[in-house]
Amino acid sequence: MRLRLTKGAILAGLLASSGAALACADVGCDPNWSLFGGAQACHNRVVIAPGNDSRVNLLALLRDSAGLGLTGAVTGGGDYPKPEYDEEGFGHTFLDWGMVTRTWVPELDPNAAATAEVTNGPCDWFRSGAPDFAAALGANRALPAAERSTLTAAREKMVARCSDSTLPEVLPGIAVNSAPGKAFLGYLAASDAFYADRYADAAKAYAALTGAPDPWVAETARYMVARAELRLALAKSIDQYGFFDGLKSVDKAAAQRGRTALADYLKAWPKGRYAESARGLERRAMWLTGDFAALGERYESLLAAMPTDGEALVGLINEADGKYLSTSDNPNPRGGGLLLLAAADLTAMRVANPDDRYDMGGGESPLGADVLASQQASFLRAPQLYAFLQANHAFYVAKDYARVLQLIPDDAKRPSYTPLAFSRQVLRGQALAAKGDPNEAGFWLELLGGAKALWQRPTVELGLAMNWERHGRLGAVFAPGSPITDRMIRDILMTHSAGPALLRRLALDVANPQEQRDTALFTLLYKQLSRGDYAGFRANQSLVRADAPTDGLWGFAPGTTAPLGLFAKGRTAQAGFACPALLGTVATLAANPRDIHARLCLGEFWRLNNFDGFTTLDTAPSKGLLGGAANDFPGRPLARGAIYAGVIADPRSTPGDRAYALYRAVNCYGPSGYNSCGGDDVDKPVRKGWYDRLKREFPKSPWAQKLKYYW
Repeated sequence: MRLRLTKGAILAGLLASSGAALACADVGCDPNWSLFGGAQACHNRVVIAPGNDSRVNLLALLRDSAGLGLTGAVTGGGDYPKPEYDEEGFGHTFLDWGMVTRTWVPELDPNAAATAEVTNGPCDWFRSGAPDFAAALGANRALPAAERSTLTAAREKMVARCSDSTLPEVLPGIAVNSAPGKAFLGYLAASDAFYADRYADAAKAYAALTGAPDPWVAETARYMVARAELRLALAKSIDQYGFFDGLKSVDKAAAQRGRTALADYLKAWPKGRYAESARGLERRAMWLTGDFAALGERYESLLAAMPTDGEALVGLINEADGKYLSTSDNPNPRGGGLLLLAAADLTAMRVANPDDRYDMGGGESPLGADVLASQQASFLRAPQLYAFLQANHAFYVAKDYARVLQLIPDDAKRPSYTPLAFSRQVLRGQALAAKGDPNEAGFWLELLGGAKALWQRPTVELGLAMNWERHGRLGAVFAPGSPITDRMIRDILMTHSAGPALLRRLALDVANPQEQRDTALFTLLYKQLSRGDYAGFRANQSLVRADAPTDGLWGFAPGTTAPLGLFAKGRTAQAGFACPALLGTVATLAANPRDIHARLCLGEFWRLNNFDGFTTLDTAPSKGLLGGAANDFPGRPLARGAIYAGVIADPRSTPGDRAYALYRAVNCYGPSGYNSCGGDDVDKPVRKGWYDRLKREFPKSPWAQKLKYYW
């Protein structure tokens, strides 16, 4: 592949949003299950908030200004887009840029408009222009037929050579004599330079053709002068590895010449064949010349005039975000019109998430209150939006929750909500929660009535569920007729907060969907077995349905299929160490929890069914997240390594059991040297001691003979 294709791909990347990577669910994302929207993350909320992808905020603000909801209605009755919710654990509470845009166009690649140049490289463009070139040749009556054939064949060979530079050069030796023939040949020579990345030569050659006798050549050449200059402006800013070095390395003189050439073209051909493209390139020229003031004004006017859904809007928002809002090259992203200003203000209010141990913050001071105050005149026509921005600052930056309540009156009884109206009310609910207001739960219940758009109701359910969990009302979440119906919310509370009595009730409740009943029973049985409630496990194991699945333990998480069948059909023994079925082992442990052989058999069940390291149900979320405020299940989880340590130290153990415990204890560290059995790590000298003891005390044991190393 020739270098020019790489440059074309890089140029496409420059059109893409810089925030796309963080907005995309398919890179893998573990949402923080709370309403906190102050920190940048790989997921978004339907609530307009500082931490959202700025594209989502910009879209929501734009559609709100038109009196519309965030999403379209193309997906068939308002369904949530697939397959993300089946794969990523977003529930119906979180979203990304692609999910929002696919509510209009289900098959739309959310970055397609920004990355079209990667798929359709320069040589593809050259090829696609063949019909126009042929039409121009045919329209010129002064062009001899023989020259028309010669020029057509030459262009076809040039297209082939564009993709394969080993082919011979085309133009040397081609001769035409007519004036129009020479103009078309000059155009091909200029294009040969352009597609060979010799942009300075191309610009000069195209400029020489702007007065050509053929009208198509004259117009196309003037347009191509601009394109060549803009390509030249970028050429030195892309290194050999394909990295863009920022606007500081752009050839500003070439960029300005390109901008002037575009103005010249549009003055000469305001309705020309390339006029729409030229106006789009004007934005690129503004960007390359660093004229962000003009660029912001242009984006604002285009957004206001753009249809409020569809691929064109997605492409424009991608471009505005990547070129204006989310680029470090722009010294003042708050210099645009109302929409861009509001989106930039929100981004500037980002703060660290106190409930995310991985979020260290962005390292920059958030937007100052004085800066926001200075913008009041800009929002005279949008007082509610300005109050919303002030309230976000009060909540996330100043932590003045009383101020939030002053700025956003209670309006929780509407029949429906636009994006901004809904965002205002959710922020009010967050302030009520932060203040510990006793009316918080009632507020969420009232807000549920109008939360009808996609993602809105689950968001309100999350606020209500967190309130009930914090106040010891977990049972209300699962009571008959509960307003909390979102599966992910219920699953998170089942797997992290619910106690044995509630889990059993949920497993038996035929009004619950089967997958939720399975999750409740899997959680109950896992926690009873891992925490030593053997009698409880025996009483509930019979509830496992005959066709319960056994696969998917390591893919199990709230919202997915529970491998419930493991507790009925899981492996229990290997050759050389006899164990009964799991229920037999559990029955022995229920009668005597210290039974040595039964404990080893429980360890076998754990090992053979890959429960080592499975902590999904043992690792509680942070206290500020859903599932982190309550833990009604007693006891600590099982560590298989602790079983072996106990058996090794127990003088009651038989030689066969002690030998097996020593063998397994050593193998907990093999072959990596890291503990795979849980519990406290032991030093290598201790592991060597186990190995030596097995070899010394039980030399004829099959386990001593089988073990060749320690780690």
